[in-house]
Amino acid sequence: MREVKRSALVNQPPARLYALINDIESYPQFLPWCSHASGAARTPQEIVATLGVRQGALQGEFTTRNTLEPDRSVHMHLVSGPFRELEGQWLLTPVAQGCRVDLTMRFAFRNSLTGLLFEPKFAETVGSLVDAFVARARSLA
Repeated sequence: MREVKRSALVNQPPARLYALINDIESYPQFLPWCSHASGAARTPQEIVATLGVRQGALQGEFTTRNTLEPDRSVHMHLVSGPFRELEGQWLLTPVAQGCRVDLTMRFAFRNSLTGLLFEPKFAETVGSLVDAFVARARSLA
């Protein structure tokens, strides 16, 4: 299983980043590898989200159940997709000039050959998420 951790400081309030993280339908507008995205079921406590990934030979779709703590965190749990395991967490911590954004994602592909081929590319894709969301927050400010 692979784990990717990224963090950044952003001069935006946690509520702004929280809203961007949960605006799943907008992901294809600023994540170049995201072919499609939908938030199928939404409540104030949870979103079931499906993302399409297309980056080079890496193509597929996965669905997560995201447990929400408004303006603080989003916990992602695999529902379906090519993974044996996929767990992630966004943490938003207020700081003097905005917030600290932390993303931790752990994943393993169900098929070991698929994992061997695509794990490094998926890790790179996950690693780019924090920068993409910070840039999106700044562009909308």
